[in-house]
Amino acid sequence: MKKIHYLLLALVCGVFTGCMDGDWDEPAAKDTIYGNSDIKEANVITVKDLKTKYKNEISTLGVYKQIDEDLQLKVVVTANDIEGNMYNEICVQDKTGGIFIGISQGGIFGYLPVGTEILIDLKGLCIGNYRRSATIGTPYTSKDGEVSVSRMPRALWQQHFTYTGYREHVTPELFADGSTPTTWDLTMDAGKLGTIKNVTIKQAGYFNSEEGENGTYHDGIKFVPGESAFVIPGFSTSWYFNEQISDTNDGVAVQIYTSSYADFAAMKLPTGKVNVTGVLKHYCNKKGQRDQWELIMRSLSDIEEVK
Repeated sequence: MKKIHYLLLALVCGVFTGCMDGDWDEPAAKDTIYGNSDIKEANVITVKDLKTKYKNEISTLGVYKQIDEDLQLKVVVTANDIEGNMYNEICVQDKTGGIFIGISQGGIFGYLPVGTEILIDLKGLCIGNYRRSATIGTPYTSKDGEVSVSRMPRALWQQHFTYTGYREHVTPELFADGSTPTTWDLTMDAGKLGTIKNVTIKQAGYFNSEEGENGTYHDGIKFVPGESAFVIPGFSTSWYFNEQISDTNDGVAVQIYTSSYADFAAMKLPTGKVNVTGVLKHYCNKKGQRDQWELIMRSLSDIEEVK
């Protein structure tokens, strides 16, 4: 009798083992809690061609347009909010250029880490600029009447992107080495990931946001080796380089921009030569008084001391 029980047990185990033979099905893309798996690749346009098509909306303050064509971007995430220096936005890039995507959501890095390739369904979204940096999102009007393209609702974004299933490492472009002049184009270069090498910190400036749009921009704050942090306490801060006083675009200065909310805001700046990596953003206030290029670091590891 005991032998019969063992034989039956062996038979049942064999049946279950047979059921497990073969490959497991991959989880369907629609099972993910992020994105819209109904989006299928079609009518892909490059970032460069998109910027060319909407050049007026990108280069003119207060102008935007809702995209009414069936167009898609196939891009890789190059920057997100992982250490707080970017807020409610990501930056994406293909081989032709980069662009900012405004999203009203925190913790985006959790589901869109750097290197993730995605498809973006552009129809119904707006394209324009935020302070002259090309941006996709929804229109926003400030209390002072300034119109820009800013962060779209989270639910809207989830309906307009999907994962391709691929990851890619984007190599930063070399923007400048030492005092090599930069030659950035307003429309084409904003949004790119790049590096400025062999530069030293000179001085800082910050805008007193507590005074509103008519506040004062404080410039010429000296760099104190070993003491100066990434931000002036309480204010997002821009640090300029000794070697990159201005670029060839009408004398516009190049700077590292650090949000006062960045995880590394209170960290001390390196004292010697550094290589700095980040996404390039153009900034111009509505009065045209500040017209400059900002290098937005993604994390503390984006600044490297040159040994």
